[in-house]
Amino acid sequence: MKNKLMTTIAGTFLALCMIFGTAQVYVSAQEEENDSDQKTSENSRKSIEGVWETVVTPRNCQTGAPVAPDFQGLITFNEGGTVAEIASGGNPALRSPGHGIWQRENGRRKYSMKVIFLRFNPSGVFIGKQKITQTVKLSPDGNQSTSTGTVEVIDLNGNVIGSGCSTSTATRFD
Repeated sequence: MKNKLMTTIAGTFLALCMIFGTAQVYVSAQEEENDSDQKTSENSRKSIEGVWETVVTPRNCQTGAPVAPDFQGLITFNEGGTVAEIASGGNPALRSPGHGIWQRENGRRKYSMKVIFLRFNPSGVFIGKQKITQTVKLSPDGNQSTSTGTVEVIDLNGNVIGSGCSTSTATRFD
């Protein structure tokens, strides 16, 4: 009887150890997964990847003075180095959304990007392209950015028929 009681107690103790041990491993795995998710989120904050709300100021390339009113835009930096953008600077029927590439540059929080979009006249006829090249600097917290850039207006034959400069500020969209 005493032997049977000891066997029952030992068996119960062993079963409880297995249950609590398995639960501890499961909880630890969840904590590691949550920590990993948090680290991934923190790392993405240190990267340009994500959606940004922009304010662009067209500027005179020589003096830096504004030459037109500010306009707003949206830009998405995708994982792998591609960009998609759209802006409110002008009639949206006269341009396509922009598509392009980005890369990290030497230095902390520095990036470069190139975007191109198609241009149309008011009748909807394709008349050329516009290319934007920018350098971007992220704020230390990764939620703001500033950039400087150049713009080339290109005709149907690939000739640059106009150019300009701009600065912009951006806020990460959450």
